[in-house]
Amino acid sequence: MSPPARLPASLAAAAICGAATAGELLSASFPAGAISTSELSGVQAEICRNHLFDPAGTSVKLPAGYRLLRAEEVAASDATVAALLRANAVPKTHAFGSLCFVSASTFIVDGVRLSPDPMPLAFWWVAADGPLHTTMRGKARWIQIGSWYPRESQRFDSITRTDPMAQFTNITVERIAPDAWRLSLALPSETVHAEVHVTSPGTPSNSTQPGYMSVPMSGDSAGFFSVYAYIGHSHRTARGSWRTTGTGTFTSSFAIQAPAGSFETVFQEGWTGHSALYRFSSR
Repeated sequence: MSPPARLPASLAAAAICGAATAGELLSASFPAGAISTSELSGVQAEICRNHLFDPAGTSVKLPAGYRLLRAEEVAASDATVAALLRANAVPKTHAFGSLCFVSASTFIVDGVRLSPDPMPLAFWWVAADGPLHTTMRGKARWIQIGSWYPRESQRFDSITRTDPMAQFTNITVERIAPDAWRLSLALPSETVHAEVHVTSPGTPSNSTQPGYMSVPMSGDSAGFFSVYAYIGHSHRTARGSWRTTGTGTFTSSFAIQAPAGSFETVFQEGWTGHSALYRFSSR
C-alpha cells in the first residue's frame, strides 16, 4: 500500500511549524465530516497471516461497485500467490485476505481512552477493487470483512460508533517472551490459534510516512468506510505456527499451502495510527 507522494496542505503546514506531535500531524490530515475518530498508539505488535479463501462460503454484502479480487489477479504483484497458483490452479478464483492481530498500549475513541490496557484487537481485510469516494485518502485496496475486540472492553458503544462492524469475543494477543507472542481468536464455529516468534531486529519502514489508506466496510456496514493515517512502522522477520480448532473459513483457508509452506507471518510494531469513519452517502 503506497502512500501519496505529497502531503495534504493541512498536514504539510503542521509539519513546517515543527511543534506538532505525530498524533497532531495525523489528525490534521482528515477531511471534514467524520462520524467518529479513533487512535491506536504504542503498538507493541501487529501480526498478520495472509491467506486464500473461497468467497462463496462468506456471502458478504459489499459496497456498491466493489468486488473482491481473484487470487489470479493478486498473483500479478504477489510472488507467494503466484507460486501457489503455478502448483495448484484450483484456488485461482479464491479471494486474498489478511487476518491481523494488534496489541496497542493506547486506544482512544472520540477523545476518550478505553481499556483494557494493552488493548488486543483483530481485523480481517480482503483485497478488493471499487470506486473511490471523494473523501478517501490514499489507496483503497482492501475491504473489511470482520473486526473483533475483547469481551472485557469498556464502552462497547464507543467502539461500535467508530467501528460499526465491531464484534466482541475472547481474543488474546499476549507476549509470552521478549520475542514470542501467543494469539487466539474465538469465532462462532472455529477458534484461530498462533504462536509467533520474532527472529530479527526492527527495521524502519522505507515507505514515505505518514501514510494513508481507505478501507470500505461490508455486510450491514457496507455504507461506511474508514480513512487511516499512520506513521512509525517498524518491520521484523517472524515465523508463526497457525492452526484452528473447529471448522470454518480459516480452517479451510489455512489448509491451502504455498509450495514452500504456509504464507509468511508479517510482524510490525511501533506505529501510531488514527482513523476517521465516513458514510458513502455523503458524496
